[in-house]
Amino acid sequence: MTRTSPAPSISKATRTCILIAAYDAGLQTSEGHVARSLLARLDPDMRVILITRRNNVAELKASPDFAAASPNVQLIGFDLPRWAAWWKKGARGYGLYAYLWQSIWPFVLKRRRLLLRHISIVHTLNFHNDSIPNMGWILGRPSVWGPINHHEIAPAWRREIWPHQVKHLHVVKFFSRRILWRLDPFLRLALRRTDKIFCAGPWVTRRLAPLDEARVIMRSQLGIAKDLAVNAQDRSAGNETVWLICPGRLDWIKGVDIAIEAMALLPNNVQLEIIGDGPAERMLRNLAESHQLSARVHFMPPMDRNALFARIARCDLLLFPSAEVAGLIWIEALGCGTPVIAFDGITEIATTAREIPGITLASTGTSRKEAVLNYANAIRSAAEKPVDHAEIASRAVNRYSWASLAEHVQDTYRRAVEIE
Repeated sequence: MTRTSPAPSISKATRTCILIAAYDAGLQTSEGHVARSLLARLDPDMRVILITRRNNVAELKASPDFAAASPNVQLIGFDLPRWAAWWKKGARGYGLYAYLWQSIWPFVLKRRRLLLRHISIVHTLNFHNDSIPNMGWILGRPSVWGPINHHEIAPAWRREIWPHQVKHLHVVKFFSRRILWRLDPFLRLALRRTDKIFCAGPWVTRRLAPLDEARVIMRSQLGIAKDLAVNAQDRSAGNETVWLICPGRLDWIKGVDIAIEAMALLPNNVQLEIIGDGPAERMLRNLAESHQLSARVHFMPPMDRNALFARIARCDLLLFPSAEVAGLIWIEALGCGTPVIAFDGITEIATTAREIPGITLASTGTSRKEAVLNYANAIRSAAEKPVDHAEIASRAVNRYSWASLAEHVQDTYRRAVEIE
């Protein structure tokens, strides 16, 4: 691999400088939460330069919590010039803008030679966009990419009640990614030139094949704080009401409609709290009314994380009927000691269910009706099982602590420098 100039090594004798690029490091998104959680747990003796979008920089500079958690992080804001991004407005054009942003920032920083002289490692954080190439390697330093991930296409039975435009866009986006996985020359180049690649699971390596196995590290981007386990508590014995909770953005891929339809098959002592808002909210409310569930399905607005965790810890089960391969809320629920109901499949949660307690998996079956019935049966089965809430929380934290992710990342930095 060609390098532009010698790079400092990771050692006690010199303060390591890591350049991290994160398209989303803001305060309001799960991707931003992952980025900030990792930054806060990197070795404070390392100097970290974070390049992200300018709106994220403004949020982070105004946040006392970020300043206290990451005093060793220097912020650099970068956006495409207005003349090159006139077409982007809100969520419109997000995918194309993210692709261009990830592709262009290294060329902008390449001109800042004084800055590059101090950089030991370039790390492109790019959580669910494995179809967007890492171009950080062009800066001539050992490069790390990921953890990278993506959503597979939702099966047809999930899309049955989605609005036509939403179904069409979902399919178009997925097949656009398939084209990039197979034909994008910059992605193929990135896979060859990046020193270490964090892949969230085998569904990533399958789409990006062929991959040099020596470059691949299997590690999810997901994590939880160790102190989350303090929320684990014994639920009130003898309470006949079974409380379910389903928090998160009310988007189509989340599968909240499956949870509502499953409620119609469960006895009247089962209550469901849906916490969040989003584009599917009106449809979900209408769905609950059509099944005469207004007295048992309770819609609540979003709430701050501490209040949400306290509420999750008081509920009997958390529902995660999502089509996502990852998702963060189910790990946080386990960290609170609350069991989780999900669908089986090639996903992070299905893999984890075979290794730690507290997860019940429902078979998807071959039709929507069968999937809803299986999900209802999984809820009924989990509600009848004895639960060790403290054990669930302890096992989840041991597997998914942010500290373990940071340690894994820093070990990868050392190995990348050894390659150099």
